[in-house]
Amino acid sequence: MKKYRNLAVKSTACILSAAMLFGSGFSAAAAGSDIPKDENVYVNLNQDGSVDGIYVVNAFRLEKETDIVDYGKYDSVKNLTTDEELTKKGDAITTTAPAGNFFYQGNLKTKEMPWEITIHYYLDGKEMQADELAGKNGSLKITIHVGKNDSVDEEFFENYLLQATVTMNMDNCSSLKAAGATVGNKGTSKQLVYNIMAGQEKDIVITADVLDFEMDPISFQGVPMSFDLDRDTLSMDSLYDKTGEIKDAANEFSDGAAELSDGAGALKDGAADLKDGANSLKEGIESYADGAYSLGDGVDTLKDGTDDLADGASELADGISSLKEGVDKLAGGYNGDEGAAAGAKKLAEGADKLKSGAGKLSDGVNAFVAEMLEMGNVQQLSDNDKIIVNQIVEQLNDNGITYQLQGNTAVKQLQGLSSFLDQIIKGIIANPTPISGEKNSVLENKKSTDSAVSGNSIEEKCEEETEQENAKETEDTIEETESTETAEETAESEQKENTEESKDNNEKQSEEETKITESSKVQETDRSEEIQNDETIIDAKYEKKYAAYTLATLDYRKKGTLAQSDIEVTRLADTRQGTSSGNVLSLLLSAKEGVDQMLGSYMTRQGLGSATTQAQLKQLTEGASALKDGVASLADGAGSLADGISQLADGTNQLQSGVSELNDGGWELADGTKDLQSGVSDLADGVKELTDASDDLKDGSGQLADGTGDLFDGTSDLLDGVGELKDGTDEFKDKTSDIDEKIDEEVNKVITNFSGSDFTTISFVSDKNTNVNLVQFIMKTEGIKMPEKGKTETVEEPLTFWQRLLNLFR
Repeated sequence: MKKYRNLAVKSTACILSAAMLFGSGFSAAAAGSDIPKDENVYVNLNQDGSVDGIYVVNAFRLEKETDIVDYGKYDSVKNLTTDEELTKKGDAITTTAPAGNFFYQGNLKTKEMPWEITIHYYLDGKEMQADELAGKNGSLKITIHVGKNDSVDEEFFENYLLQATVTMNMDNCSSLKAAGATVGNKGTSKQLVYNIMAGQEKDIVITADVLDFEMDPISFQGVPMSFDLDRDTLSMDSLYDKTGEIKDAANEFSDGAAELSDGAGALKDGAADLKDGANSLKEGIESYADGAYSLGDGVDTLKDGTDDLADGASELADGISSLKEGVDKLAGGYNGDEGAAAGAKKLAEGADKLKSGAGKLSDGVNAFVAEMLEMGNVQQLSDNDKIIVNQIVEQLNDNGITYQLQGNTAVKQLQGLSSFLDQIIKGIIANPTPISGEKNSVLENKKSTDSAVSGNSIEEKCEEETEQENAKETEDTIEETESTETAEETAESEQKENTEESKDNNEKQSEEETKITESSKVQETDRSEEIQNDETIIDAKYEKKYAAYTLATLDYRKKGTLAQSDIEVTRLADTRQGTSSGNVLSLLLSAKEGVDQMLGSYMTRQGLGSATTQAQLKQLTEGASALKDGVASLADGAGSLADGISQLADGTNQLQSGVSELNDGGWELADGTKDLQSGVSDLADGVKELTDASDDLKDGSGQLADGTGDLFDGTSDLLDGVGELKDGTDEFKDKTSDIDEKIDEEVNKVITNFSGSDFTTISFVSDKNTNVNLVQFIMKTEGIKMPEKGKTETVEEPLTFWQRLLNLFR
């Protein structure tokens, strides 16, 4: 508040000094526009702040009579000192002025001022015109905006101090609020003074509660801003201390920004790696999902085929049942013309149904065979099985048993590994390590095993037995297939051939088993003698049971020796606990069991792709097709059958027996296809759950990839931002390096601006006036007054210049 009061006092002093110039002497210049003068600009403002009119009083101090030439864009001019007429020609005003003070008034054509002033009045929140407020009561708000007028030379706005004065009569107002005002008392009124510094705009808000409202005019005075400031009295020590802290902080800030930039770069690199990993994961999961969908499509196709197969089998069974009924009736009624005709008719109907079922059966068999052939197309180990086999080989190598997979197919590799494990196991059993551990290490057992099986007598025998059994099974399969085809031609012939072939197979099997038993007995006798010479006695029954524990003869599902062999051989391993041979034996038994199970799986699948199986499947499809064609021919011949009923009499009994067997087989086929249909349906449900899960996994990986992409973009933006931050901190560091000198320069500029020492007064009315000492502005609105009752308005006499000047300070 003290600051503004001092400023107001100094401003007033400036105005008084300007006025006193007229009473002091100064050197007169030569005649013409260079004669020194002052311009006093009077502005009549409307109550809303707009300009009503502007006139200028030009003041000269002459030491002698002088011819004056002055310039201004006036509508009219008037001599305020003498009766001498003024000559106005364009912008030039000429006259002869006497010695002493000389004044003349010029009414300007323009209404533009360096400042734009806007005044608004509000009563109880509603905007009103000033002349409507006289005598009103309520809550008053006055807003005044002082801004720059761009259409006038900015030198006045940028270098002039503007002082606004608002007078409020406290007899008819209360609760006065005027933020930013210097408040002074003037009788019963409060005088609100606002100083608007050069080059600044200002908004003024005044509020009060009014009763019978009246208000004096609002005035504005503009003079060049000039303050007498002593630079030496301003201490900058504390400021320089702070600037030192700023410099230190700028250095630390720059160093921190550099570290932050390095960290952001590392973060970006990590985000890039994370993004690449997420994209790779996404691609892998998408491939997995595609595989799951392909599997689902295959299972759906298989399901459709099994459904068709089940439907065809059911219809086939129904047709055979109908055929059986027809044959039964034919057998019971072929002697009677009426009964035979009726039976023949039903037989024809059954044949039609059988034809439809045979067609669907043929289609289902074709689909089924296609799926089986596709399943049999396996050659190499799967990734998971390859890992398991490699682990077994590594464990063998870790225990001193060197082995390397051989063969270019999964079956050959597994056969070789199983055979090798079988030899090692038999070698350990034949040459067990003594419990005392006095002789034979695992490696010695390995050498003994290599020596014991070097002749490969057991292995060769087992391979021969394997080939014989496989050949025998192939013959059995082909013979059964041929028997099935023969059954379609004649049931009696099929029964005889099956009986003879079964007898031959049983005899062959007995011979093979006898050979194996004899071979096992020989091996058992030889090894029993070796075992008697060892310190550890192994029960001969283990050796006997284990002699058949080879790749070719290890068919536990037929012989039922898996569980018993495992139990007894494991018990044998348990008796060697704490010995190297016992531990290795347990490892080898577990490894061989896993390899044999894996081998059985691959041989089964490979068997589906073998020439024998393909031939069998081909026979199956050809049989189904032949059945279809035969049933069609049967249906076509059903009508002829009715005509030839008499010829059917001899073969009716044989036909009835064959149809009965066919009926039993048809229903068994129908039941089997239903079980297959149910299994495939469960498989389809499982595959659907798999595809659903793969979809969720695919969506999740996609979101992860998107998220890591956003993270990478964000870190890139962060790195760019940190780079800009570092550039900014470096620039800030450079800018603050000489902050002390810059502050001194700015302080000097401010002092210069406030002192006005760098401002040269220019004329407001014409730039042709080159010797102007002072230009000051006096702006005033009309007051808000209630008309006095019972009084007649009087016309005031025009005020002289001095009266107007003195009124400014009353």
